[in-house]
Amino acid sequence: MRVASNISGNPPTSIPIYEYLFDFIDDVLYKFKLPSKGESGDFDTAENKITQNIAISLSEKAHIEDTIFAFLNQPQLEKQATTDIGVYLRRGGDFFCWIEAKRLPTPKGSNRDEREYVIVSQTKENGKKIFRGNGGIQRFKEGNHASKLPHSIMIGYIQDNNSDYWLNKINCWIRQLINEDSSFWTENDCLCEQKSNKCDRYVSTHNRKRKLGTITLHHFWIKL
Repeated sequence: MRVASNISGNPPTSIPIYEYLFDFIDDVLYKFKLPSKGESGDFDTAENKITQNIAISLSEKAHIEDTIFAFLNQPQLEKQATTDIGVYLRRGGDFFCWIEAKRLPTPKGSNRDEREYVIVSQTKENGKKIFRGNGGIQRFKEGNHASKLPHSIMIGYIQDNNSDYWLNKINCWIRQLINEDSSFWTENDCLCEQKSNKCDRYVSTHNRKRKLGTITLHHFWIKL
């Protein structure tokens, strides 16, 4: 793959920088295998462990190929927020792409909303939220994640059913949200399939709060 000649800017002003990154991640995730199967432990530990291994795989591949990218697991970024993996240019500069990872499905009994890839309900009972955590797409739409960036990434760890099932499921959840709040959720929030010979890939474009403009999310799903 050709590296873009113009890599200045924070975030990079050259779209080919992102295209190069997406191709790189597509290749690494397509070849990714868990070090061991049947990993036990609670939901958070298992999900974080998968993501740590992916961050290691990305870093090792970037080093071997001497790419322009560097990756950091769980960096603290803007507004005290952390992301699963942050991407920055090795030559210096701020993080220019955030990566959020979610399991599909959300395990039962984990006290999490089953729609967590998209949103987490803020409903309360006896003054306490029913579910903990935050939704994946929701964080980006609300401007709590990557508020100054034009692109970011979501990784789906498919551990039951297949990509077609989850594409339909996630888009159904989004369309239900449109019926509930059409001022915030729109048809553009739905995922559209993107051609790839490697990972199952999708793309979605989201309007953000506080006049932050739009952000495009690139979805990479892998079967684990």
